[in-house]
Amino acid sequence: MLSEILHELDCEVDCARSGEEGLAKLETERYNLILAGQHIFDESGASFAKYCHDHIDTCHIVLLTSEPNETLMNNACSAGITDIFPKSNITYLRANIRYYIEGESDVKIEGGRVLYVEDSASVAHVIIKYLKGMNIKVDHFINAEKAFSHLLKNNYDLVITDVVLDGIMNGVSLARMIRAKENHIAQIPILAMTGNDDPKKRIELFRAGINDYVTKPPVKEELIARVANMITNKRLADQVREQKRTLYQVAMKDQLTTCHNRHSLAEFAPKYIHDSIRYNFPLCAMILDLDHFKQINDTHGHTTGDMVLSSVGETLMNLCRTGDFVARIGGEEFLILLPHCNPFDAREKAEQIRETIENLKPAGITTTASIGVAHLSASHGNEFDNLYKAADVAVYHSKDNGRNQVTFATEDIALKDVS
Repeated sequence: MLSEILHELDCEVDCARSGEEGLAKLETERYNLILAGQHIFDESGASFAKYCHDHIDTCHIVLLTSEPNETLMNNACSAGITDIFPKSNITYLRANIRYYIEGESDVKIEGGRVLYVEDSASVAHVIIKYLKGMNIKVDHFINAEKAFSHLLKNNYDLVITDVVLDGIMNGVSLARMIRAKENHIAQIPILAMTGNDDPKKRIELFRAGINDYVTKPPVKEELIARVANMITNKRLADQVREQKRTLYQVAMKDQLTTCHNRHSLAEFAPKYIHDSIRYNFPLCAMILDLDHFKQINDTHGHTTGDMVLSSVGETLMNLCRTGDFVARIGGEEFLILLPHCNPFDAREKAEQIRETIENLKPAGITTTASIGVAHLSASHGNEFDNLYKAADVAVYHSKDNGRNQVTFATEDIALKDVS
C-alpha cells in the first residue's frame, strides 16, 4: 500500500525487512525519506535507528504505528524520528507523505537579502558564512543606527540583530523602530540573537516586535532552519499582498482604459466631497462623452472602438494631475474629479482636454467630445449625486448645442432641465 502511494508521487522505492537490510542499503544509496515500522526499535532495528540519528541529517525519518503509546513516543524522540503517523488514517498518511516528498513550500529563499547587525567580528564571520551558504545576500552593520538608515532605503527579506550593540540603539530599540514605521518596512521579520536566555529578556524582545530568537552561539542547522522559515513566510505574505493588490486593481480599474471604474468612483467620490468641505478647498466635476461613438463602432468595428477608448483614457490620465480622479463610467463616458481646482481653471482644463481629443485622431479616426463641468456648492447639499447631476445636465447642453464643446453648469441650466 505504501509503495503504491509513493509510486503515485513519482518516487523510487526500496524495501528492507530488517535493520540490517536497511543499513546495507544506506551504504550504497541516498534517500529523501525513510518510512519505518515500530520494529525499528527491536534488535537490528535499533542499530539502524542509531545510525540514522548519528549520520543522516538531510533525510526525514517517519515512524508508522497502529499503537502509539508514551514509551514509543519517547523512543522515537530519542532516536531522532521526524514524525509519527497512524497507519489507520490513510488520507492523513498520504497527505503527509506528499508533504515530505514534494517539499514544505514552493517559495524559494535563494537570492534573499538579509540586514545583519552584529558588532562582534568573529560572530559575524561565522553567521555570514552560514547565510551565504544558503545563497542569501547579507548586508552587515556593526551598529543599529547605520543599519536602520540603510533599511529605510532598501528592501530586505529579514533583519537579524544582536541584542547588545555598541552605540545609542541596541537590538530592542532597533526592533521597536522598525515596528513603528507605517509602511511595508514594519512587516519585515526580525530574528534576534542573544547570549542571555533569561525569560524576562525574551519577553522584552517579543514585546519589542521580534518574530523569533536564537541563543549565541547558534547551532548552524537551527539558524538555517529559522532563517529559511522566516524568509519563506515573508515571501508568502508578499505574495498575498500582491494578489490582493492585483484583485483590487481588477475590481477598481477599467481594464480597457486603466482608468477607475464605477466601483472605484462609488468608494472615492464621497471622500473627495468630504475633504473639500472639511478643508475648504474647491472641487469641480467634469463629465466627458465621446460624440457619435456608436457610429465609430458600427463603421469601424468594436475592436477599433476599443482602441479609441483606450487612447482617450490614456490621454485623460496623462493630462490630469496626480490628485485628480479619472473614471470611465459608461461605454464612452468619463468622469474627472478635480480637487483644489476653481471653476475658471476647471473650464480651462476642460477646453484643453476637448482640444487634445479633437487633435488626437485615435486609430486614425477623428474623435470629438462633449464636456460638462460643475463646481461643488451649497446648492448641491454636499452630495456627490447632485454634483454629478449638474455636470451631466451640462453635458447634454453641450450635445444639444452642436457637440464638441464645453458647458459649465449654472443655476439657469439646472432650472431649464427641471422645467
